[in-house]
Amino acid sequence: MKTTVSFQLLYSSSSLFILLLHLSSLTSPTTSAQTIALAMLPTMSRSMARSHLRRLTGVPFISPRHQLGKRLPPIITMHSSSTSSEVPPTTPATNDDLLDPYQVLRNLHPNSNNKPIIPHPTHLSPTSLEQFTKCPQAFFFLYILKLKPDPPMTEQLARGIICHSALEEVFDLRPEERTLENLSNLFRREWRKHRVGDESGHGEDSGRASGGTKDEGYGTLFRTFDRDDDVGDDRGDKNSHYDVEAEIEWGKSSLRLLQNYYELEDPKLIRTPNPAAREMWVNARFPLEGSSNDRLDGGRVDNTDDSTFLVRGKIDRIDLSPLTTSNKVQLQIIDYKTGKKPNFKYSPAVNERIENEQFWKMKVYALVLWKMIQQTDKNDAIYHANYQTSDYSGQEKDKQDYTFGLSWLFQQKILQAVDNTNQKKINWSNILELSSLRLMFLTSHLDDVSTNNPTILANSNDNIIGKATILDYPLGSNPAGFESILDQTEREIQSLARGIKQLVGMQDPLAFKHCDWKYCSCHEIRGRFRRGTVWMDEW
Repeated sequence: MKTTVSFQLLYSSSSLFILLLHLSSLTSPTTSAQTIALAMLPTMSRSMARSHLRRLTGVPFISPRHQLGKRLPPIITMHSSSTSSEVPPTTPATNDDLLDPYQVLRNLHPNSNNKPIIPHPTHLSPTSLEQFTKCPQAFFFLYILKLKPDPPMTEQLARGIICHSALEEVFDLRPEERTLENLSNLFRREWRKHRVGDESGHGEDSGRASGGTKDEGYGTLFRTFDRDDDVGDDRGDKNSHYDVEAEIEWGKSSLRLLQNYYELEDPKLIRTPNPAAREMWVNARFPLEGSSNDRLDGGRVDNTDDSTFLVRGKIDRIDLSPLTTSNKVQLQIIDYKTGKKPNFKYSPAVNERIENEQFWKMKVYALVLWKMIQQTDKNDAIYHANYQTSDYSGQEKDKQDYTFGLSWLFQQKILQAVDNTNQKKINWSNILELSSLRLMFLTSHLDDVSTNNPTILANSNDNIIGKATILDYPLGSNPAGFESILDQTEREIQSLARGIKQLVGMQDPLAFKHCDWKYCSCHEIRGRFRRGTVWMDEW
């Protein structure tokens, strides 16, 4: 069979792409068809090409980075009239090239049996709980098998991580030094630590070579690939081209978000003791059934008790207000968002659902923080019962193994706010009050009239972005309302934890079903596995 292909026609006709898939699949199995299709049709996106391929062949796409280091040979000689120039044989995508969930578990737990058990996660986080509600299979891939999406890092994710870092570190400066220029320089400094090929030796490649920096996927950013270099999916390949212009545009748009923040909130005006906490880890253990107030008895919590589960996460920022008329210090939990504020332009019912989805993780943070406050009171009660005659300091108390209470440093900040640093016995739940949750969005939709002025936007250039804005969620106007919100949140996370435990107890990867949301990572990761080893609805 003689094959002569017009390179120009492939660029202009998607129908020839489909024909080429058929021809190449006749010549060699799946991988050849994939490679030709993805290399020869730049006008069709990779995701679209992979979707066509899946329907035609019934086999998931296998990129070179997932073929355990195997590289594909050159795929075709263009405009050749010799029979020897037909598509050469390639290594077919066999089951040996694909993953098996039990093998992944064996790699994670080398000392396990031939068929290792599917372990329960050591802890749950607000993010992992939310992921389980949306897609159990993505939860299985990300939090049990510890796999990463491909690519593991995106421009949006990198922007969020580095903006968060800059917004945390700006409060290390004296108030008068918290200028927009210094905030922007903090962003640049943090990006310099991750930037591939950084000449100072702090870039990802240099850190990875020296074993000093964990590879978090920053090497996949801003790279373009030669289509003659196989499929061009090896994003860390030194032969790929680093798109400096794309990096510059990304940097400008990121700095614009920080400028938005500065216009929304001037950090120079935020004075001690605020922020009371930044990037603060919170953790609490909950029973699978019943109220945690009935189960947590102070002191050391048994981590091996399978009737409880641990929830932990990191709060971006906590601010506190002075004593109120109720003689309590109010705490506000703040979360930075580099994405756009939702545009509440739908029916009241839909808008309410969107708002609840936005604040759900924040409610979990509030619940965990409140449990830590209560646990601190119980820890203190036990300590005073056992050491009534001891003259102890905060540092000595902090050495106690009460890992589920407030840190000594955070306690001191609160005591300074209430001018009560000399009092030894404090009932924290009596002097603290969680007042509200705040989502601080660094941008918004341009057509969101609640945030942006349409007249100003109409006269602006194309590079303008929506203003920064905030969404606040009050945690009840009275103690009963506050307890109702937290009780409902606790019941919800208990239900999710029981669902996770039930699926893990089945000890079957097929029990974790995937979702239908096209942007979910489950679809890409699922394509790495052997058919029949994980649940695949569409194949």
